[in-house]
Order: sequence, then C-alpha cells, then structure tokens
Amino acid sequence: MPLGGPRRRDVDLRETLDFLSDGFALFDTDDRLVVHNARFIELFPFLSVLGDLEGLNFFALASVPCGEWSRVPDPDAYVAERMRRHHRADGEPFDIPLENGGWVRVRERRTPTGGIVSTWTDISELKEVEQTLRDAIDGIGEGFILLSPEGRIVLANASMSRLFAKVGVALPPGARFDTALEAARRGGLFGPGTTDDALALLAGRPDAEPRIEIALSTGAWLLASHRRMEDGCLAAVWTDVTAQKRREQELIDARSQVEEQAAALGEFARLVSRQARSDALTGLPNRFALEERIDQLLAEEKDLPEIWLGFIDIDHFKTVNDRVGHAAGDRLLIDFAAFLRNQLRADDLIARIGGDSFAVLLLGIDEAEAQRIATRLVAATRGHLFPISGQSFALSLSIGLARTGGPDSSARSVLVCADTACCVAKESGRDRVQLYDTGDPKVTDTHERVSWAERIRSALELDQLILELQAIVDTDGGVQGYEALIRLDDNMGGMHGPAHFLPAARRLGLMRRIDSWVCRRAITYASRLVRRGIPRYVSINIGARTLADPGFHKELIQLLDRYPGCEKGLRIEITETEAIHSLSEITGFLTRLRQRGIRIYLDDFGNGYNSFDALKQLPVDGIKIDWRVTRDLLVDPIDEALMKAAISIAHSLDLELVAEGVENDTQLRKLRELGVAKYQGYYFHRPQPAEAALN
Repeated sequence: MPLGGPRRRDVDLRETLDFLSDGFALFDTDDRLVVHNARFIELFPFLSVLGDLEGLNFFALASVPCGEWSRVPDPDAYVAERMRRHHRADGEPFDIPLENGGWVRVRERRTPTGGIVSTWTDISELKEVEQTLRDAIDGIGEGFILLSPEGRIVLANASMSRLFAKVGVALPPGARFDTALEAARRGGLFGPGTTDDALALLAGRPDAEPRIEIALSTGAWLLASHRRMEDGCLAAVWTDVTAQKRREQELIDARSQVEEQAAALGEFARLVSRQARSDALTGLPNRFALEERIDQLLAEEKDLPEIWLGFIDIDHFKTVNDRVGHAAGDRLLIDFAAFLRNQLRADDLIARIGGDSFAVLLLGIDEAEAQRIATRLVAATRGHLFPISGQSFALSLSIGLARTGGPDSSARSVLVCADTACCVAKESGRDRVQLYDTGDPKVTDTHERVSWAERIRSALELDQLILELQAIVDTDGGVQGYEALIRLDDNMGGMHGPAHFLPAARRLGLMRRIDSWVCRRAITYASRLVRRGIPRYVSINIGARTLADPGFHKELIQLLDRYPGCEKGLRIEITETEAIHSLSEITGFLTRLRQRGIRIYLDDFGNGYNSFDALKQLPVDGIKIDWRVTRDLLVDPIDEALMKAAISIAHSLDLELVAEGVENDTQLRKLRELGVAKYQGYYFHRPQPAEAALN
C-alpha cells in the first residue's frame, strides 16, 4: 500500500484521537462502535474484558456489569435511561457516574449519515466542588430550604429533612412546600396555635415577613428567615431559637448570625438558579428564562408598552454542520449569539431556544419599529461573514414576529405564534421577516400545525403523555388483560384523548415517536406482570406504518431483549392498515414477533373496507371488533351480519375474538347469544392510569 494511503490515514486518525483529553467514540447507523480513543478505555476500564470493542453495539457496551451500577439505585433503569439518551443524541449534556467514583459529562450527536458521535468529559473535580458545597449546607445546624418561584422544593438540607421526618413527612425535590407544611401540621410538628396564615407565611407567601417565629409541639421555637432572590426563588433558614426566646439579647445576636448565613446561602441559591436558566453553549438565557420573563411581564400592570417576540431561525444551518462538523457548528452558533447581541439594544432580551433557533424580546415599540428592527437584522446577517475552521460562512435568517395581547396571552402562546410566523417565512422562501397575522390563510394553517407540533413535542420531552389501561374480560367478568390507551396532558387545556391529538401527530410525522413511547412504557408493565406471575397481558396499539419502519423493528427488538420473558405478558394490535400500500411489508416482522411468543391482533375489525383483506394477508392470532359495530349491533342489521361473519371467521381460523365498546347489559346479552366470549368496554371497566390498574 502506498505511503499516505487509507491505512496510514486510519493510523493518523487514531493517533490524533488518542491525544484528546476527552473520551471519544463513533457509532455507525446500526449503533455499532466504529472507532474510539484511548481515553475512552481509561474512563471505562471494565470494557477491556470484551477485547476488541469495534463492531459491538452500544447496548452491549452499556450492559456490561461494572462498578458504576453500585452507584445507582436501579441498574436496569439506569441502562434503559442511558439507552434512551444515547438514541436521542440531541447534543444536550448529561452526567453519569464512573467506576472509580468520579463523573463524566456526556454529549452525543447524530452525524449527517445517521451515526452517533459520543464524547465524555471528566467533571470529577466539578462534582467534588458541588458536593463540597452540598456537604457544607448539610453540615449547617440550621434547617435550610431553597424553593422555586412556584413554591416547589429545589434543595433541602439534612437538618430540615430530619425535622420533618420526625412526623413522617419527606421533602423531595419538586414537591410543593406548602403541601409538606400542611402534612407536618397534621402529623403534629407544630404547636396547637399554628394557623393557616402562619403556614402560608412559612411557605413564602409574597407578603411574608423576612423573619417568622413558629412554635413546635415540643415547646421549642424556630426562627424562619426568608430571602427572595432576584429570579423569584426563595431561600429560607430555620434556626432553633428556644434559648434566645428566654434571653432577648442572645436572640438579637442569633438573628444577626442567621442573616449572614442566609446571605451566603442566598448567593449559592442564585448560582444554582442561574445555571437552570442559561444556555450551556452560548451563555444566553434559555427558553425557560424567556418564558419566565414573558409571563412576568404579562402579570404586571396592563399599561406596559407593547411586547414583541421575534423567533429567529438560521436558514439551512444543517449545511454548516455537514461541511465543518458539529463542533465547528457550535462555535459558529457562539459567534452568531455575540453578533446578535451587538445588533440589538442593550435592554432587548436575547435567548437561545434550541438548535439554531433564537428569540428576541422587544419592549416599548410599535409594529412598524418591530418590523424595522427585524428587517435590519436580516440584512445585517446577510452582509456579514462568519469565519469558522478556515472557511467563511454567509448566513441568512427567517424571522417570525408576534405581539402579546388578549386576556389569555401567555409565554407559550406568543412563542407558538412567533414560531408559526417563522415557519411561514421559511415556507415563503426564507431570508425574510413574517408578521403573525390571523387574517393570512397561510398563517392560520401553519399555526394549527405548529401549535399541535409544539404541544405533542413538549408532551414527549416533558413526559406529559399518560398511559391508561382498560381491562379485557371473559364471560365471567374475569380480567384477561388490558389495552394500553394514551392520553396527553399539555397543561394548556386539560386532558386530551387520542382522537384529539393522534390525527395531528399522523399529519406531522410524529406517530413513530409516540408509538415508541407507548412501547417503552407498556413493555415495562408487561414485564412486571410476568415477574409477579400474574397471567394477564398488556396490549399495545401500533400503526401499520410504524410496523413497516426498519428503525422501529430494531428499537422494539432491543426493548424486548432488555426485558427477557416480557413477551408472555405482551400483545400487539395492528391499527391503520390502510396507511401503507402493501401489507406484505410488515408480515415478516409480525412473524418474527409471533415466534418470540407475542400474540398479534387485527384491531378495528369491521371499520373500513380493508378489514377482510388485511385478515387474509397478515399473520394474526385474533381480531378485535370495532366499537362502532358493537354500538349499532342492536339497531343495524348490517352490523349484526358483520358481527356474525366475524365470529364465523374467528371460529373457522381458530382466532380469538374480542368485542370492543360494550356499554350496557343489552349489548352484552346479544354478544353472548351470538357466541362472543371476550369483551372490552365501559360496562366492565373504565380506563385507569396504568399504576392504579395494576395495583
């Protein structure tokens, strides 16, 4: 082979990677390890038992038993979460423990070809500093608690936790402190004279005094010293002042000491709060900080000047990453953030929303001025060159402008409006400014898509989807299994059933993500039933289009491998068979699932024109009669004939048959008369949250 050929370049690449201080690994589209550096093995020495790692998939590497597992409460859950973050590969950093007691910060990104680049940065020293601060807080004799602006617990030290634990009340992060106070009062922590008003003051009511004295049922006294941070968080120190109550002079000294401690702890609280509101890459405020500021402005007096939000997308930014790589692309985003800052007024709030999307909050200007500023920014960007990695990039922007207004205006709603206008700008040719105008049909149509996309993506990212189970019973009413049903709680309009959001998800191409979410949840419940020896199953609805996706095949098989034996407690219902042109695309995968012990059902039988054709083509173990057929069984002779035909086919082919939508005794008697033996519907069981149904 000539000098400088492929083998030499491979050696050069490996030698270059070995000079990196961070661990590095590249996985191909099948999630197999292509290359790694020496630092990777130094961070994870237990992998050396596997020999040559190249060619192994990430799940095999993550599943090797190691000392890391001793540092997490549930190794299986740890591995599952690690796989979830790995496949997400969105570039967001997260921390994992090391076998030697240290920590690394992980960043994983997708390559243009679909592979994954992973880096591991040793942050053990940073973690030690953080732990030192936490140990210092835990070492304080006084109780300390940090509350979010909404009154939820961010951090409680050991002294505060021990105080509440005496009456069986825990103080976990995320819990509401006012709820914990009320539970502690019922448990007998406070003196008999403690009022609702006193508890509200302890919980940080806006008009609360900076220092509040409270009596305990033991006869002791506490001094609660509060400090409200600039970002709305509340730091409180609870000091035992029993002796000081008896000696006034000592009380004065103690108060001075408490104030000093509160100031020091307040500074720590500000640091923690600031990190939660900043974008790690650019240092700009993040989406959370932007929404918080908008909601704060909307909550103030109504005579505030107009509030305009500009949603900014860098056009075709993917081509930058394709040309110079994600690391250089990140540097370009940092430079663009600085450029953006220089182009706008000092009091304009600039935030990074995520990826190549930014936002600017403009106050005290009218519509014409807002459009002038946005148009000037588009022109300035077009005329500026950004030098990165020896190349110069000319960028263009698409900007959507929206103004807050109306009694129901909120940060989320104005963001959706601005995002909608930005989408219209991109669809109209990019490199332009678009005003959100409800009179524009393009804006109206795009708004509906963006609104549902925002709500569905937010539900997936914030885990706001809810899995409910509805029982499937036999002729004696005995529960045979459960059908998994999905709900969406978007915090904007209550609970949404699948009929509300699944049509939008199909139009937006989000069904694969939703189906994957349902599979992950349902398989854990099926595995739980099998481990407990309960002879029941969980049945999942999966669309035919998802079942035809090879990527989903791989994901589902990996999930099944992660929970050995779960197949006994799992069934799959095929829906939307009309969504793909040829059902033969999924027969091979269905056969593979049946060979693993999973029973397959054809759902919604009798609804539409292709039920019998689908039954002829697909390898199934049963059929589920559509609820509309059951509903009209007693009044429509066609539906009665359809039910009889389905029963006859099921008996002839030895298929299990379940009638959905059973809501009254008359329907049940008719179904029994026709020979149906399995039922599902409100007459037997209304859907319940999965945990409640299985307990």
